[in-house]
This record gives sequence, C-alpha cells and structure tokens, in this order.
Amino acid sequence: MLLEQLLSNAVFAKAKVIAGHGGLQRTVQTVNIMDAPDIIRFLRPEELLLTNGYFMKEQAGMLLELMRSMDALKCSGLAVKTQRFGLEIPEEVLAEADRLHFPIIEISSVELSLGEMLQRSTSVILDNKSDELQYALTIHKRFSSMIMKGNGIREIIDVLAQLLRSPVLLLNGKLQAADRSQHFKQPGMQPLIAAAEAVLEGVPPRAAAAQLCLLDPALSEYRHLELYPIHTYRHEGYLIAFQSEQTASNQYGLTLEQASNVIGMEMTKRQAVKERSQRYKNEFFSDLLGGHIGSEQEALHRGRKYGLTPQGTWLLIAARKDEPGGSAAGSGPKAALPEERSISERDVQYDLIKRHFSTLSADFVMFTKNDLFGMLLFIKEKEWDETAFLKRLGAVAELLHEKSRLSLSFGVGNPVTNVLDIGLSYTEAVKALQIGYQLKKTRFVQSYQSKDINFLFRMIPNDELRQFYEETFRCFAGIEEGERKELLRTLSVYYETQCQLVETSKQLFVHRNTVIYRLDKCEKLTGLKLKEPAESLRFRVAFAVERLLQAKNDPGSF
Repeated sequence: MLLEQLLSNAVFAKAKVIAGHGGLQRTVQTVNIMDAPDIIRFLRPEELLLTNGYFMKEQAGMLLELMRSMDALKCSGLAVKTQRFGLEIPEEVLAEADRLHFPIIEISSVELSLGEMLQRSTSVILDNKSDELQYALTIHKRFSSMIMKGNGIREIIDVLAQLLRSPVLLLNGKLQAADRSQHFKQPGMQPLIAAAEAVLEGVPPRAAAAQLCLLDPALSEYRHLELYPIHTYRHEGYLIAFQSEQTASNQYGLTLEQASNVIGMEMTKRQAVKERSQRYKNEFFSDLLGGHIGSEQEALHRGRKYGLTPQGTWLLIAARKDEPGGSAAGSGPKAALPEERSISERDVQYDLIKRHFSTLSADFVMFTKNDLFGMLLFIKEKEWDETAFLKRLGAVAELLHEKSRLSLSFGVGNPVTNVLDIGLSYTEAVKALQIGYQLKKTRFVQSYQSKDINFLFRMIPNDELRQFYEETFRCFAGIEEGERKELLRTLSVYYETQCQLVETSKQLFVHRNTVIYRLDKCEKLTGLKLKEPAESLRFRVAFAVERLLQAKNDPGSF
C-alpha cells in the first residue's frame, strides 16, 4: 500500500511527517525495526523502518548516511521516536530529506511500542493486500464472465472505462489504435491517440506496466498515461488509460491489470482459432496442389468454404521473401531463428501481404505452403486484363518494400477452369519464381509464359476431355485388356515417329511385320484409315489428352 494510506490508519493517528512530504506516494510492502548500526544491510526496497534512534544519539552524522542509503535502496521512509532518548534531528538531515522526497515521520506521540507498531502495521498491510487480491479476483471474474457470455474486447474496454472513469485505448503490436472507449467519439479526442502512438514509437516493447506523461499542454486534461502491456505468446500491444492527474489508488492499476490479462487471454483464444482455421486451409490447399484429392466433387466440397464453385476460373500466385543477393529465402545458409520468433515474423509477413494484396480489388484466398505464400485468384474472364494486373502486382511489391521493408517476389501461373487443375497453375507459378531467381532478380513479378496445347486443354472442362478420349478409343473397348494396351501403345508410337514403320518397330523392339499387323488390326477395329489427316489429328489429340488426365491423377483407368 502507499505510505500515505498506511499513515492514515489509527496506528499512526498521532504521528507527524516532519520532512520529505513529497515521498508519501512511495509504496510500503513491509515494516522493520532497527536495532543495530548496520541495519541497512538487512533492509529491502519498499520497507518502512521504525527506530528509537538510540545508537544515533551520539553520532548525528550516521542518520544522514542512513537516510541516503535507504533512499538509494528505494525504502519507503523512516519513522523515529526522537523523544525516547532525546534524539535531535539536524536541520541538514531534514533539508536533505525534503530534497530527496524521503519521508521522515515523528512517532514519539504514538503510545504503542515499536513492536506493537510493527505488528499492527504489518496487519494493516496484509489486510490491504487481501482486499486488493479479493478486488482483483472480483474484477477478473467480471471480465472473464463477459468473455464467457460472448462479449468481446470492445465491451471489456467500455466497462473498464466506466469503472476507471477514464478514456481507455487499446494499441496493437504495431502501435495502431485497435479499439477505444466511447470517450473517443467526442470532438478533440483524436490527438490523444496520435500522442500515445508517438510517445511509444521507436521504444522497445515494454514487459511491465508503466506510467507516462504527455508534455503537450493542449492535452493536459488527459496527460497522465497508465500503460499495461498485452501478451500472448508474443507482445500484442498496450492497454492505456488516460487521466488528468496521476492516481494514488492501487485499485486503478489492479483494474487495468486484470483487464489486460483477460484481453490477453481472449487474444490467445482468437489466435488459437485463427491458427486452427489457417491450418485446415493450408492442409486443404496442400492436398489440392499435391494431387491428393481424387475427384472434382471432393475438391469442390472441401473448398466450398474458400469460395470454390463448379463454374470458375482461377490462377495461382506464389510469393516468397527475397534474400540479400537476389536469392529465395531459405535457399542459402543463414543463422537459424528461434521457432517462436520465426513463426511470429511469418505471421506478420502474412498479414502485411494479405492487406496489401487486398488493394488490388480482386477476390482471392491466401494460404501458405512450405516457405511460400500462395494466393488463389478468382478471375472474371470478361474483365480479366493480365497485363494491367501484373503491373498492379508489381506496384504492390514495391509498396511492401517501401512501407514495411519486406522484399517479396511473385510468380504467376496460367488461368485454369477446372478445380483439379489449380495444382498445375501453382506448379507454373513456382517455376516462374525459379526463373526470376535464376536471373538474380528481386522484387519481381514473373508470369509463366509457356502456353502450349496443354494450356488450351486446361481451358476445357475435365468431363469434356474425358468424354472425347473415351469416344475416340471406344472401338478398342471390346477386346482383351492386354491386347488393347498393346495396340494403343503401337498406335501412339506410330504417330510419334511421324508414321515411320521402321522407327516404330525399333522403339517397340518388335519386327516391322508385327507393327504392320497391329496397325491393320487398328484400322479394322476403327474402320478408319490411320494416315488420313483428320483421323490422325483426332488420335494425336486423344493421346495428348490421355497424358493430361494421367498428370491430374484422374482415378479413371483407360
């Protein structure tokens, strides 16, 4: 408790402060009695010393030395029964006490012995501590109950402001106003937020509560700040209460402390929910991009919450933090960061990228995969302008570096219309990134330029491709499976070798006549001339579609 509060108790009713009045706001944790000249070695900070001054009677200079030592130790004060042994306190000591704001209390008029004063003072301090603990528990239960009932941080801040009768502000880890009490709706309160942000800017995060004072005369009405840090697994910001005068009430600080604790718990809960949701999303995209989802129906069902629909066009953008020297983050040796710091930095980068990417006015869903940040972009084909988009994406990369010192590069895949092809677009985006890094570039936007026949196939729905393949080779369905594979393999190599019989026989390791026999059988089954241009093109396209379907891990067997 404060020394001023202790002295207001009946134990010290007849005591008188004779010097150091400016130190009555010192905190008292314990009370002690001096009975030896070397007592300073046994004193502790925030301790009030009771003495009769016997050993100092003949050595007045010892009192001055003791007082200075106690002040250096941050003791609470010195209470002396000067009349017990006729001790006179020199004016020099009183003047020094006033200069140091170190309270000296005359207790000669107190009828209790020093031992009784020690006992009763300790009882008062313990009772006060018990009251504070009970109050803290009550406040904590009140705020916790609000959270349990579904109220959020804003409701806690409003109740806190009512209890304290002070404006309350919540700053996030970037020292930006995250929430505030109703006081800030009043005119002229906004400069108070800017002043609080400015006084903390550039200062390392505080681990403990602090009291600050704003020097701007225009803010004198709320110049004193009570500041409590908010912690989860990382520093989350500060809870700040503003007042015109520095409070002398411990309950004020206790209320703020309990509110900050409950807000920290709520943030921890939200972070856990966010991380779980993020983990589910990352797992889904990892399965989708890795080809571990067997059907379009399953992909659409699991991806529905992320905006995936049967009719859609998407492309993948892969982003990676650059390393000095124009290489990808993680591609070269570097000192390992503690896991907690690494996760925290990645979370910050994720939020920065997401916030800046949102300025592109495009629908997207963001995820992470290994050391990459992925953005699945939802395209409106009639409005899609790739050149303009890439230019805006480049501006985002520059803005991230300018505002947040985050050097980031982007690889852009090609658009796809089938949900199972999203993995192909992702592969293209990663390859585009690799190309950029091979050219020793940083903060670049690299699109995947290769648009071969497979790119055209991906613009056709998967079901249509499958139907085309099955109709082309339907005539082979009635024969034994081994023979069917043998004939189709022969036909495929025949077209790959530009219809050269000798080269076909070499690649198949069979006699030329065997090739002729198999091709004749193919013509009988199909009823077509295999060298006819139109039929040749159809078969070539069907074989290309087969490879594409296999690359997408299509569960069908042909």
